[in-house]
Amino acid sequence: MKTRTEIVLIVLKYLALLGGIGFSLECGAQILSFVASFINPVWAERTYLADPIWFQILDYDPGFYTVLMILIIAASALKAWVWFLIFELLHKLQLKSPFSFFVTKRLELISYMLLAVWFVMTFMAKSYAHYLQKASDIILPGKYISDEYFFVAGIVFILSQLFKRGMEMQEENQLTV
Repeated sequence: MKTRTEIVLIVLKYLALLGGIGFSLECGAQILSFVASFINPVWAERTYLADPIWFQILDYDPGFYTVLMILIIAASALKAWVWFLIFELLHKLQLKSPFSFFVTKRLELISYMLLAVWFVMTFMAKSYAHYLQKASDIILPGKYISDEYFFVAGIVFILSQLFKRGMEMQEENQLTV
């Protein structure tokens, strides 16, 4: 019979998979909207997750629009990758010996990817939005600001260091026995 922890981890593993699939669909929808906006802008405005502000920027300058969409698509792709990394971590996690090299490295990679999401979204939200507002008087909404990714990246990095220390202690215990 499985313990409560094992059941919770199984449920979380599949929730992580759903998160990865969800952000992959979001990324795909944004790519579709981006490509379609140059072919049929009227149809593209009605696609899933299309933001009307994007098309104001497209009308103002296609170059600004392209940079904005690249940043938005990159952020969605990174979020999907983070969720797939979490799924892989939970899939390969061994509860009998959770402190392993794989878990430590995967947690570090997840923290770096979260930091990358924060950087891309902060760059987009603060730097690019400020530049865009000066150039065109178009104001991007605050939904692109995401300081929580920086916070979570720090927590995951701390956890990776704790797992690294746990792995060292586990190896020391194996050597003394």
